[in-house]
Amino acid sequence: MKRFALTAGVFAVAVLGGCVSPPPPQPRIAFPVAEYQSLPKAGTGIVEGQVFMRTIGGDVKYGAGSEVTLNPMTSYSQQWYRYTYELRQPLQPGDPRQEAYVIRTQADGNGNFRFTDVPPGQYYLTSRVTWQAPTQYGLTPQGGWLTNRITVKDGQSIRSMLTQ
Repeated sequence: MKRFALTAGVFAVAVLGGCVSPPPPQPRIAFPVAEYQSLPKAGTGIVEGQVFMRTIGGDVKYGAGSEVTLNPMTSYSQQWYRYTYELRQPLQPGDPRQEAYVIRTQADGNGNFRFTDVPPGQYYLTSRVTWQAPTQYGLTPQGGWLTNRITVKDGQSIRSMLTQ
């Protein structure tokens, strides 16, 4: 009987030890209203490119129909980038006022996208590529978010490939 109790206790510790909860979302910095209000509102820049990922097997998966965004680089968006991409930690939801400054488009069936009349400045160019892959447990989601840091000047045309 003692052997069963010890085995059950070791099993319980092993199971409970594996149940580590993810870190709580980190608080956001205060929304910098003046910083966003000082951003240029008009421009003549063009940003175009393609969204895709390669699978381990070498297949190409395009961001067909994916939303592509240009998010101005500010102290607020830099915090998002740092936590999301560098530290891989969750952040609390963003301030809805930021949405007025994010430029959006949709990629075509081959993952191609194009923005016109982009105001000059530094941006995070972001999109997502996802697909389902068969595993022994059924289909599982694959892919993820892609982000490039770009600088746009008036009258300039930039080509940026969002890939990994």
